[in-house]
Amino acid sequence: MEKVKKSKKSLVNRVAKKEGENNEPVVPKKLLIPVLCQARMELTIEGDRPLMVNNKMGVAWRIASIYSGGGKTQKPHLPELSDDEKYAAAFYTSSKSLHEAPHPEGRYGIPVSGIAKCFRKAIRTTGITDNTTIGLIGKSFFIMQDESGLCLLDHDGFVKDSRPVNIGSGQKTVPQIRHRPLFPHWSIVLKIAYNPVVLSHDQIGNLAQHAGQYIGLCELRAEKGQGECGGFVIG
Repeated sequence: MEKVKKSKKSLVNRVAKKEGENNEPVVPKKLLIPVLCQARMELTIEGDRPLMVNNKMGVAWRIASIYSGGGKTQKPHLPELSDDEKYAAAFYTSSKSLHEAPHPEGRYGIPVSGIAKCFRKAIRTTGITDNTTIGLIGKSFFIMQDESGLCLLDHDGFVKDSRPVNIGSGQKTVPQIRHRPLFPHWSIVLKIAYNPVVLSHDQIGNLAQHAGQYIGLCELRAEKGQGECGGFVIG
């Protein structure tokens, strides 16, 4: 009992010392939320390897259009498309385009979400391994779309790339011919908003360099160990 009384008394003494001379309770420090700092910049990336695109969302929309939305869902049976239809569906075409794919004067782009993912995956290639730091950098910038969720491509034309791919896994793979657009020469002007307290203009440029060489964009990119397409440098 004496030990309990002493511990209580010592606790009271410590609290009394923390209180001021006028017996006022100690007020905890106020939290300080800094003023939002946000800057904007434009960054041009230029392809140093051809860009191959394949709009997988087209298949998702076709599947969604088959479901009725009520009752039990069944595995959808997708109508078979011709090779020309598959090729046209592989483009990321802006909703503001006056021409349907694969018209040479159509407005084509890359999903802004894919470019942002490319940049964020590149953080680890810079040598930064701390997850907290990686998360902070990844949340300190975002890339803005041009239109229709896309960053628009500036290019001097495209060709139809046809090559076999293996569909399936293990011993059940089936070779099929894929027809996809290939842009030999391309560039994109990126509009980036970022927090200058965390990242500088030059650091974002450095991150873009790593993203272009070690990650890449769209199909057959460096990240997948193929490295044939999708690489870029800073323009």
